Amino acid sequence: MRLFDLHCDTAYEMYKRNCGLFENSLHIGLDRASKIDEYMQLMAVWCDKERSDEECYEDFHKIADHLQKNEKKASKKFRYILTVEDARLLCGQIERLDELAKRGVRVLTPLWEGETIIGGAFNTSTGLSDFGKKVVLRCTELGIVLDISHASAESADDIFRIAETEGKSVIASHSCSFEVYPHPRNLRDTQFEKVKASGGIVGLSFCRYHLTKSDVCPPEIILKHITHFLELGGENVICLGADMDGAPMPDGIDGIEYIPILYAKLCERFGKVIADKITWGNAFSFFEINKII
Repeated sequence: MRLFDLHCDTAYEMYKRNCGLFENSLHIGLDRASKIDEYMQLMAVWCDKERSDEECYEDFHKIADHLQKNEKKASKKFRYILTVEDARLLCGQIERLDELAKRGVRVLTPLWEGETIIGGAFNTSTGLSDFGKKVVLRCTELGIVLDISHASAESADDIFRIAETEGKSVIASHSCSFEVYPHPRNLRDTQFEKVKASGGIVGLSFCRYHLTKSDVCPPEIILKHITHFLELGGENVICLGADMDGAPMPDGIDGIEYIPILYAKLCERFGKVIADKITWGNAFSFFEINKII
């Protein structure tokens, strides 16, 4: 099988623990991905909530450097795309976005939690700030893909409006279905439809807290969220955005080595054609069309 995953926090954890990509104790270690024939990963640099905005900007460069150093030792079948999760690290300086683009950042998740210089996240009812709107507009000019995961409904609407005006697609890199389980971090059907209409994609998160309210979280619960998105016409939209090394996983999903097992479940439930789209095809097509790969 081939895997194209839209979100992980492995880069942050690698730097924090001073370990590499090949052999480690993280969710993602390339030594445990032997059954994956080709693997592309969006590697997010997360802004630690315990760090100031300025410290997060400084951390970004250190984390990106550490990842780049380890990339040289990685398998040839592995490639990654650098992303940023939480744009508060810009600290009100729009020119920093250009610096991120020069470092290879191709996807921006503007918000993560609470109200920031960018605007309001999922646990608020606040939209984008004036600076946040400037950041979103500049992303469309730089070719940086905008990601509404973690955004408030109001901020997401602001992002959709600006992206539509500029003729750009919007994605949700790691979000489950609010209809299946109404967690405030999950994607409403109307938002899924707007992502689809924009030509974007949605990565299904494996975060157990977003999959179900039950303490028991079998991997099969992921299939319920996928089924619902398929019912919304998402055959060419749904991807995986597992959020490995950034969230607690469902029972039994201990790392990247589980993905081929999930792929078999997808093939059994939905057929190989749709399974291949979810695990690889939809994401690859999106980033190819947008000239990122």
